[in-house]
Amino acid sequence: MAEQPTTQEQTPEATETTENENQGRGWFFWPAVGLGVIVGLFVVGLLAALLIALLASPDDAANWVGMIRDIFIIVLAMEGMLMGIALIVLVLQLAALINLLQNEVQPIVDNANETVTTVRGTAQFMSQNLVEPVIKASAVATGITALLREAFGIRRAIRTKHDGAVPSPKSGD
Repeated sequence: MAEQPTTQEQTPEATETTENENQGRGWFFWPAVGLGVIVGLFVVGLLAALLIALLASPDDAANWVGMIRDIFIIVLAMEGMLMGIALIVLVLQLAALINLLQNEVQPIVDNANETVTTVRGTAQFMSQNLVEPVIKASAVATGITALLREAFGIRRAIRTKHDGAVPSPKSGD
């Protein structure tokens, strides 16, 4: 009987699968976690400002809410700068993509177009110079064969009437 693979033999495959899953998860998992942390900080800050406004004296609450407001403004300004940087990176990547399309993909498309044109020309040449003559020769041979078959059939029919004998189907005359 064949032995069942042990768990030690399965470990490298399982490790590769786990590594592939981690690598596949990494590109969207960590930005999602970062976004969740940022949203959580905003919610905590908002709740802290609300608690301070409700529990503190009006003068202290105004100072605290003002400080929290200033922090939020600073964070939003930083976020705006980050979006500007991301937009610049996006434009640079778009320029690189356009460059790639113009300098690398376009020659490949042109090369493929030349190949298709060559194949089309070859197919037309083969059709005109090989296939068409073979078809014509085959048609002529078939016509001659049919003509001879009819001619020998008439001769056989006439001979049968004069001789009175019925030719057997196996005879080649």
